[in-house]
Amino acid sequence: MKDLNPEQKIAAEHLEGPMLVLAGAGSGKTRVVTCRIAHLLSVGVPSSEILALTFTNKAADEMRVRIKMMADQYVLTSTFHSLGARILRESIHALGYRSDFTIYDEKDSLDLLKSCLEAMGYKNEKGLLKSVRAAISNAKNDLLTPNDLDRDFRTRTDQILKDVFIAYQEKLKEYNALDFDDLLYLTVKLFRESKETLEHYQKRWTFILIDEYQDTNAAQYFMTKLLVGERNNIFVVGDPDQSIYSWRGANIHNILDFEKDYENAQVITLEQNYRSTANILDAANGLIKHNEERYEKRLWSDLGAGEKIGVYIAENEKEEALFVVEELVRKTREDHIPLRECVIFYRTNSQSRTFEDALLKYQVPYVIYGGLSFYQRREIKDILSLLRMTVSDSDFLAFARTINLPKRGIGNTTLVKLRDAASENELPILSLIRKLLSGETTAVKLPKRVEEGMSDYLRVINLLKEMAETGKPLEEIVQGAIELSGYERVLKEDPESYEDRKGNLEALINKAAEWSEERENPTLIQFLEELSLKSSLDDRPAHDSVRLMTLHNGKGLEFALTFMVGMEEDLFPHINSKDSIEALEEERRLCYVGMTRAKQSLYLTASTYRFMWGISKVMCPSRFLKEVPPHFLNPINHPIEEESNWAEEEGFRVGTMVFHKDFGKGIVKKSYSTSMGLTYDVEFVDTQTTRTLVGKYAKFKICID
Repeated sequence: MKDLNPEQKIAAEHLEGPMLVLAGAGSGKTRVVTCRIAHLLSVGVPSSEILALTFTNKAADEMRVRIKMMADQYVLTSTFHSLGARILRESIHALGYRSDFTIYDEKDSLDLLKSCLEAMGYKNEKGLLKSVRAAISNAKNDLLTPNDLDRDFRTRTDQILKDVFIAYQEKLKEYNALDFDDLLYLTVKLFRESKETLEHYQKRWTFILIDEYQDTNAAQYFMTKLLVGERNNIFVVGDPDQSIYSWRGANIHNILDFEKDYENAQVITLEQNYRSTANILDAANGLIKHNEERYEKRLWSDLGAGEKIGVYIAENEKEEALFVVEELVRKTREDHIPLRECVIFYRTNSQSRTFEDALLKYQVPYVIYGGLSFYQRREIKDILSLLRMTVSDSDFLAFARTINLPKRGIGNTTLVKLRDAASENELPILSLIRKLLSGETTAVKLPKRVEEGMSDYLRVINLLKEMAETGKPLEEIVQGAIELSGYERVLKEDPESYEDRKGNLEALINKAAEWSEERENPTLIQFLEELSLKSSLDDRPAHDSVRLMTLHNGKGLEFALTFMVGMEEDLFPHINSKDSIEALEEERRLCYVGMTRAKQSLYLTASTYRFMWGISKVMCPSRFLKEVPPHFLNPINHPIEEESNWAEEEGFRVGTMVFHKDFGKGIVKKSYSTSMGLTYDVEFVDTQTTRTLVGKYAKFKICID
């Protein structure tokens, strides 16, 4: 406690009743949460009655380790989804499910939804599958049932959503599976429908702490509201200025309305930043003050003024990428900055390509965050699916994925017949196969070759079940799944990728061994559950390399050298945010989050021209560049040369002959004002094409023939 600043200490020593800690970026919020837990333990609160919730496995693990070091006690620190899985594993029988349910990841969910759409006669045209999946996910996060979806039927998705939602949920239950959203959706349903179950968990956890409260959605809000009950012992930490996930259901009003939701709530503000220099923070403060929906606060630092923020306006995206990489190479050498302390932030994933090209040119190692997760690789999903069949006889998706690994001659027609027969007879898929092979049922007629394949598959599953039931080490079970199934034959079908994929499977065996060492009574079902809750962002590369990622993926991270690129209107802020003030304010918060990741050096870059949708488009610098107070900026170059005969604000008259470096001679046909400045329609002589150019940034001159 002695090392906390006065505001942190007030928050950490808080005991009972609701408290909101408005924690600015880099203000030590995790430290406050862990110190408060240590303080509760020191005054006699049993560790089993404390629950701490956050959003990533990495954050939960770090918090758990800190508490163990400070108080030498174990406290449950969990993500919301992991907590939901824990509660449902214990109590889901009240909803008519078995406790050995499987958790489907996004790929599994899409596969199941695709089969539902096909069974209902719908083709996956024009992204129908993904739009329906997103709509169902949004509905669950908003706690809507299929019967709540009284739509206006404006799109095809609206028209079929209710029926597909019902069919999808029925299939999930038939396969004894939950999707990721069910972990919250069904937990709230359980609490609402079973008062006895809710009271049990309210008594178990009498003190609840939530980190990153601004990121909670409706399901997370009601889940914790119900758990808190009448005690109101809820302690939340967050920052409305860092609320950037509305697209996945986060509701900024959960934190803005905290004082309305919890009577007599105390509010404490943490404004001292321990991460960034003063120039970076003052610039970020100047930007975010343009937002209306926020609590007023002003970050400050005693780390000194530091460098001004570099601003570079390139001619095009290739020049922008070369500048960024050249500056990165220079700064890392001169200031001895490790590459892992450097990041290039962009608004959309598609922007990474030009920076990858430049990094490759200069032979700078890099890694892209948010790419394909280790656990989504084909060979990993194959073996994990085989292990899922070891703990669940009902998981038809896992069965269909693994029955022909290696090939057993079981075609899609047979799989459909087996699926339908299992559904009609209300049997788990493996139970049906056992009955077919023993002759107890003739629901599906199987050729001799198929029977032999099924029998071989059951042999593998039974051997793996025996290993799990007799308590064999987890790494041996994983290795057994690879060896007993003959999966190496599958790997050898693609000789070029054989070594890489085999190495990935060895890494999975090592993961199982490491995971087991960290737990007292490790089980296969727990292992599979944790892996299904992992995201690609939990797999942080250890080697020294530059990080490339979207701004959304940068939340919670910090870097000595930070580049924010593509600072242009319609790119950042994104063109989709232009229709509402709320969306534009979220884009500004995203910019604020990016700026406050920087510890020492920050660069903002943009392009005058960008190749988009097959044409070179004139870009306008982002309004966010103009909203940052100019005295914190260091313009490295200028988008317009100071020449009197270049296009300026007064503009050109209709009929003026102009010259453009890319398009040649042209005649101004129309001149008008837009939100981006004076704009011209110019007919170019050589190509006889008319292009619309923003005068101030178009870089054309009066043509004097």
